[in-house]
Amino acid sequence: MLLNSAIRNETHRRGAGWLMLFALPFAAVGVGALLWSGWTLLEWREIAGWAPVPAEIVEVDLEEHTDSDGATTYEATATYRYEYAGTSYMGTRVAIDAGSDNIGRFQQELYYELRAAHENDTPVTAYVDPDEPYRAVLNRELRPGLFVFKGVFAIVFGTVGFGLLFGARYAAKQMAAEEKLRDRFPDEPWRWKPEWKNGRIAGSTRAGAYVAIVFAVLWNLISLPTALIVPGEIAEGNKAAAVALLFPLIGIGLAAWAIRTWLRLKRFKTPTFVLPRLPVPLGGRLKGTIRVDAEIPVTADFHLELECIETQTRSTGKGRSTEEKLLWQKQWRVPRHQCQIGELTTIPVDVAMPTRQPPTTMEDGDDKVSWRLEVAGACPGPDFWSRFELPVFDTGEAVQPAAETPAAAVPVATAPAFIERPKNHELAALGIDYERTPRGGEAWTFRCGLDPQSRLGITGFAVGGLFMSFVLFATDVPIVFPLVVSVIDALAIYWALSLWFTEYRVTLDRGVLTVARRGFMARKPIEIPQQWIKQVRAKRGMQAGNKLFYDLEVETTDGTHTAASSLADYDVASWLAQHWMRGARSPQA
Repeated sequence: MLLNSAIRNETHRRGAGWLMLFALPFAAVGVGALLWSGWTLLEWREIAGWAPVPAEIVEVDLEEHTDSDGATTYEATATYRYEYAGTSYMGTRVAIDAGSDNIGRFQQELYYELRAAHENDTPVTAYVDPDEPYRAVLNRELRPGLFVFKGVFAIVFGTVGFGLLFGARYAAKQMAAEEKLRDRFPDEPWRWKPEWKNGRIAGSTRAGAYVAIVFAVLWNLISLPTALIVPGEIAEGNKAAAVALLFPLIGIGLAAWAIRTWLRLKRFKTPTFVLPRLPVPLGGRLKGTIRVDAEIPVTADFHLELECIETQTRSTGKGRSTEEKLLWQKQWRVPRHQCQIGELTTIPVDVAMPTRQPPTTMEDGDDKVSWRLEVAGACPGPDFWSRFELPVFDTGEAVQPAAETPAAAVPVATAPAFIERPKNHELAALGIDYERTPRGGEAWTFRCGLDPQSRLGITGFAVGGLFMSFVLFATDVPIVFPLVVSVIDALAIYWALSLWFTEYRVTLDRGVLTVARRGFMARKPIEIPQQWIKQVRAKRGMQAGNKLFYDLEVETTDGTHTAASSLADYDVASWLAQHWMRGARSPQA
C-alpha cells in the first residue's frame, strides 16, 4: 500500500510538472504579446508629438510573403528623403508597426498612396523625432485592427498559459489531499475525494458558469480579427470569405449561453446535494435532498436524471481523444408540491439503483466510470439546472426484487427498488400501444419513430450527407472522397428510414412469444415457445446526445432476435424484458 501511494504521488508530481512545462510557452507568448501591444501604444503616443516635415519618396515597393499554408501577407516599404533643422536625412520607416501582415488592406492602400506620390513627384509628410531627427515615420496611425489582434493574441495565450499553470497547481493540491484520504481510509474509496467526505456534494453551477464565460470570451477574441477582416474581403469581391463569418456568429451564441449560465448562478447560487449516508450502494437506493439557498419558481415538476457514464481515452495518430458513453440512464419527475420552495428550496431524491452496472472508478486510467445526478426545472427567466458527481460503489446491499404492486402504492417522487408494471398511458407516452388479444394474451406495438428528436437529427444528417456527395462528385476532388461520403451517407439513410418506417409488434399468448417487424425491411413473424427462451434483456441501444435508448433482445437456443428498438425508458424496457421472460398473462393495470 505504501509503495502504491509513493508511486501515485510521484506520478501526480510528474504530471503536474509536465503540465506546467507545457503551459509556460503559452504564458510566455501571452506576456510577450502584451508587452508588444503596450510598446505599440507607447510608440503611438510618442510619435503623436513628432514634428511634421515634407519628404520626397525615393523608392517604394509592396512586398508579398506566402507561407506554407498559402496565406499571403503584405508590407509596404519605401525610402524617403527629408530635412530637419537644415540637415538632410534618409528614412525607411513607413508605419508604426514594422513587418508584413494581412489585417485589412492597410499595407496595400499605403503602398498605392506612396507610389502615386513617387510617380507624380509629390511630397508626402514625414514625422520626425525632434530629439533624434534621424528617426522618422510616414504613417503614424494606430491601426485598430492590428492592435486588437495583438491584444487578442495576448489575452488568449496568456489566459491559456496562466490558466494551465494555476490549474496544475490546484490539481496538485487536490491530489495531495486525496492521497492523504486514501492513506487514512484505504478500504473506503468514497472518502477519498474531499468533496465527498462529509456527504454534502456541491453542484456544478459555479464551475459550469466559469467554463462557459472563459470559453465564450476566448472564442470571441479569436473570432474578432475574422469579423474585422472578412467585410473588407467581401467588399473586394471575395464572396467565399463570407463562410468565415460563421465563427463570429457562433461566438454570439456562446456569449448568450455564457450570460445565461451566469444569470443562473447569480439567481440560484450553488446547490448542494445532501446524502444521509455514504456511499450510494449499487442495488440499493439513492436517498438525499437537493438544497438551494434561493427560491426556485418552477412552473411544473422538477426533472431528474441519473446517469452512469464511461469516459474512454484513446491514443490517435495526432494525440489523444476522449469520448463519453452512457452505460445506464434513468429519468423521473418530482412534483412541485412535494418540494419545499421558499428562501430555502429542497428537492427530495429517492430512487432505486441498478445492480448490474459498474461502480465509480477511483484509480487512474484511460477508462473511467462516473455517476451523475442532474436536476432541472423550467422557470420564468433562466431555468434551474445543476449536476452532481456521486460516489456509487458496490457495498453488497442490493435490494431483492419484490412482487409487483400497484403504482399508486408508491409516491410519485419515489422510484421503487423493484420495477412496477407500467400503465397504458405511460406506454402510450413512449409510443407503445398495449392491447389484449382475442384469446386472452397480450400484445405490444412499438410505433415507428419512438423518438422524434433523434429521427429528425439522423434525417438531417442523411440529407446533409447526400448534398455533400453531390457537391463532391461535381468537383475535381479525388473520387475516393465522394465515394467514402456516399457510403457513410447510405448507412445514415438506412438508419433514418428504419427510424421513420419500422414498427415492432410483440405478442405473448399461451406461452408463445411472437416477434414481428413491420414496415421498412419487414420480416415474417417469429414464434418463440417459452421453453426456447434463454434470456430477454434490455440492452443499451443508440445514444443521441445525452439521451440513452434501449433495445429489447430475445436470446433463444438458435440465436438472438430484436423485439423492439429505441425505448427511451429503462424501467419500462426492464419490466417488459422480465415480463416476457416470465410469460405472465395478467391483464394490464
